[in-house]
Amino acid sequence: MKKAKEILKKLKLRPTLQRVAITEILLRKKEVHVTAYSLEKLMVKNKIFISRATIYNNLNELSNRGFLKKVMVKNDKMWFDTNLSKHHHFYDEEEDELVDIQEKAINFSKFPKAPNGKIIKSVDIIINIKKD
Repeated sequence: MKKAKEILKKLKLRPTLQRVAITEILLRKKEVHVTAYSLEKLMVKNKIFISRATIYNNLNELSNRGFLKKVMVKNDKMWFDTNLSKHHHFYDEEEDELVDIQEKAINFSKFPKAPNGKIIKSVDIIINIKKD
């Protein structure tokens, strides 16, 4: 609980009971991909009961403060990733899960030029997979 409170303090977020509980679960899981729904299920399993709306709002706030990375996948489903390093994802449609792809595993030898006056800030690749 102490580490979660310290992190929230650094992020300039008030350490509410719900926010501390959410942060603790994410810290325990280390590198994890969650949706509000999957995190709610995980929290219920740990006998922590917080509404999905509250979970979603807190995940967004933690993302806005740099603790999580948002990953949008097919069907406008928002995932939150605790791995903040540069990387990409496989999205397994059947298992409904994200799997990390290391950045160096993708060859960027030929890349389109950004429009005039713009630079490429980042590249997020999601490769959708399913059984053949």
